Amino acid sequence: MKEKRSVQLLVSVAMLSGVAFVMMYFDFPLPMFPDFLKIDFSEVPALIGGILFGPAAGVMIELIKNVLHYVFKSAATGVPIGQLGNFIAGSLFVISTVVIYRKWRTWKALIFGMLTGTVVMAVGMAFANYFILIPAYAYFLDMGFMNDTKFELILYAISPFNFFKGLIIAVIAYPLMIKLIPKIKVNSLRA
Repeated sequence: MKEKRSVQLLVSVAMLSGVAFVMMYFDFPLPMFPDFLKIDFSEVPALIGGILFGPAAGVMIELIKNVLHYVFKSAATGVPIGQLGNFIAGSLFVISTVVIYRKWRTWKALIFGMLTGTVVMAVGMAFANYFILIPAYAYFLDMGFMNDTKFELILYAISPFNFFKGLIIAVIAYPLMIKLIPKIKVNSLRA
């Protein structure tokens, strides 16, 4: 039984990572934010994996999709800064949501988890951008002026963007989870 669960975990994480990777290609900017801030729905498969198998599985899906994205699409800097940012943002959202949902396993817990995940992602990414991502972009793209304006960039663009991104992902994921979770529970009882 343990081997069957391990194989199921491995196959599910691989499939969800592949789906998340493909979903990363369908990114788009939000009209009120700078063009370099783009949203995609690749956190949804990671959220599904996290709910099914725990937060570590969700983080693993985030890691695999970003490694694949870097290998196949590369990065403007030659270094996976954008992929690192996506990994951190997605992991913060998924871990927060999954931990809260798995504690109570109710629809209200899922909503509360996604709202908490949104706030944690927005705040966590403010720090990640301030201390890691913006300085890395400034260094690798030889754009030192970014360091001079990073506080304003985070306050007026990046943090609001991450907040909206979390809300949009929650709005997309919630109806999907309402349909999916009962089927997952039924299938897991049969196994």
